[in-house]
Amino acid sequence: MYLKLIVPAILGLASLAMPAFADQYQLTLDHCTGGCGTAPFGTIDVTQKGVNTVNIAVSLIPGDKFVRTGFPGSFAFDLIGNPMITVSNLTGGWSAVSLNAGTLHFDGFGYLDYALTCGNPACGNGGGHGYAGPLSFDVTAAGLTPASFKELSRNGDESAYFAVDILGSNNKTGVVGATLSQTQTSATPEPSSLLLLGTGVGLLGFSCFRRRHKA
Repeated sequence: MYLKLIVPAILGLASLAMPAFADQYQLTLDHCTGGCGTAPFGTIDVTQKGVNTVNIAVSLIPGDKFVRTGFPGSFAFDLIGNPMITVSNLTGGWSAVSLNAGTLHFDGFGYLDYALTCGNPACGNGGGHGYAGPLSFDVTAAGLTPASFKELSRNGDESAYFAVDILGSNNKTGVVGATLSQTQTSATPEPSSLLLLGTGVGLLGFSCFRRRHKA
């Protein structure tokens, strides 16, 4: 009887300890006026957080900053299938431009579907009021996975998976774009999940010991 209760519980704990999947992108494409400096300008990590939910974490290199200089947003991305999305756990001072896919133009890269704006108090208007970051938020939509973000921008001089409005360390502003650098890497399970799994295995062993002792 104990085994019937404990085994399903351990299987559930094992699923908690399973690694998430993550893709990493690098901001290597420079469409700043006069150039924003030396690429890469930062990294974007796209990680499965739960069923239908993906976390986006954007880190710029020291000296570069997110800005708001007149584009539809300060950070833009595409999603395969153009679903309606929910954005949560967004870094303070940022807001979503739209939760529905649109045609948002970013110089050099053409059109992307979704964007976030760096607003007050994180960013003021223009290049003189930048935000060093990092930027982090969760995106939720039906069937969403890191692979959903692998759609390139359209009708630009070159295509990018993400576009970011930045102030470079050389005080030039403009849009930089991301290319895929690492795909579907297995993230390390959280220690708390491993602890839960170990506890479950221990309970199973104790149950088996009790059954043998009684026999």
